[in-house]
Amino acid sequence: MHIVIVGNGKVGFSLAQQLVREKHEVTIVDLQDATLRRASDVLDAMMVRGNGVSVETLEEAGAGDADLLVAATNSDEVNMVCCLTAKNLGAKFTIARIRNPEYTKGLAGLRRNLK
Repeated sequence: MHIVIVGNGKVGFSLAQQLVREKHEVTIVDLQDATLRRASDVLDAMMVRGNGVSVETLEEAGAGDADLLVAATNSDEVNMVCCLTAKNLGAKFTIARIRNPEYTKGLAGLRRNLK
């Protein structure tokens, strides 16, 4: 599977580590050079520096052809927009890390729009 992970913090890095171990093709997107360097030192994954809501960045990461895109940044809003953009580019499945319970009220409508 080709999997794009946006956000290389604790959650994104741990997820990438496990997926690489399972022999998936992983691409990590992050704004920080230091976190990408740390990941590239220990993971057999592609690194893309950029903003996860940018169409150009997501295209460079191959989000349009991805089997799965996981948005795991510290921002719920960035994660939601990232998934919407990736879905519009052609990603088969998307997962957004959302921590604010306020957003759960509107998730049913959002899910309908993403199918």
